Amino acid sequence: MPNPPSADEIARLAFVDHGRAPLRLKESGPLSDLTFAVKDLFDIAGYRSAWGNPDQLRDGAPAVATAPAVLVPLVAGATMIGKTNTDEVACGMFGMNPHFGTPINPKAPDRVPGGSSSGSASAVAAGLADFALGTDTGGSIRVPASFCGLYGLRTTYGRVSAAGVMAMAPSFDTVGWLANDARTLRRVSEAYFGPIGTARPPRLMIARDAFDIPVGGIGEALLSVAQSLGTAREITLYEEGVEHWLDTFRPLQLHDLWSTLGAWGTAPGRNLSQAVHERIQLASTVKPETVAAAVPRREALTDRLVDLLGDDGMIVIPTAHDLPPLRSAPVSAQIAFREKTLALTSVASLTRLPQIAIPAASFEGCPIGLSLIGGPRSEKQLLAFAEAMGDLTTRPSS
Repeated sequence: MPNPPSADEIARLAFVDHGRAPLRLKESGPLSDLTFAVKDLFDIAGYRSAWGNPDQLRDGAPAVATAPAVLVPLVAGATMIGKTNTDEVACGMFGMNPHFGTPINPKAPDRVPGGSSSGSASAVAAGLADFALGTDTGGSIRVPASFCGLYGLRTTYGRVSAAGVMAMAPSFDTVGWLANDARTLRRVSEAYFGPIGTARPPRLMIARDAFDIPVGGIGEALLSVAQSLGTAREITLYEEGVEHWLDTFRPLQLHDLWSTLGAWGTAPGRNLSQAVHERIQLASTVKPETVAAAVPRREALTDRLVDLLGDDGMIVIPTAHDLPPLRSAPVSAQIAFREKTLALTSVASLTRLPQIAIPAASFEGCPIGLSLIGGPRSEKQLLAFAEAMGDLTTRPSS
């Protein structure tokens, strides 16, 4: 984009037209001074959810109940200002939706915002909303947080209700939220988890092999910031090899996708983008024995990380492996990007652990982020530590 995008242009692509009516349930509450946006996968009574697909927008009835995850900030006094764009049926890492448009990355307008919580990230990064709700299956909050220079929280699997939220891969899907600063992220989180006290010093572990995954000097820049966080020991995260993690993630996630959206996606005349059509077709080819073999591998990986983390450990990794792809990048480049970053995001997804994404530095004019993975239900510790660290982008990165 030759000129910086206007707020109106960002809003047009971040929000969906069928969810622009604001909603406020209470005038007072701990979040009464905040506005928020909601990814268009969440049910809100009286609103339609399109899931990023025109057929669903046409055929789906307005929701009869509001998802519990949306009720929490509403009852805490926050004002919902609209529903936000998403990759079609949450199948995407970049935020590119051929039906409703690609939201703008306010921090790098010539690059994608990241997905599938793309509109949510765009709205927050532009200051149009104080925070936004999204979902994270394989990185759908964490990647946009990294691309748009935001704080993002993927919660422990199952800790926040996913009722009333479109299921994409139910054994991975989690609810989370994005904000411009750690304090706001903590305030929103307190509405879900209760008061969050001061941080106790964590047992930091730098996943040294994870920093070998980013390209073009990004890993070195992020490692420098990671080493500035405090006393930490280096560990090998991928003891079984990166491909072992990916070979465990892929069949389980694809089988989930086929189980939930296969019949809907293959209905005669279904209007799908080529990329999502191919994704659902690929999901249909996963063999049952491949899925069955991946189940115990997932449990073994989970057991190892839960034991490693204990109740005070945090693993430091890069959030994504590269800068956001250009909006003009070909599909082939997007696929290659997805596989590399999935090596990083699949860790918390497979092991069902919480992860907080934190803006860490600027590289070639684009935000890049670090992440902290904690043990089960360790959100309070992660949030407190992230706030106590202050602004990492002011620390030296080389």
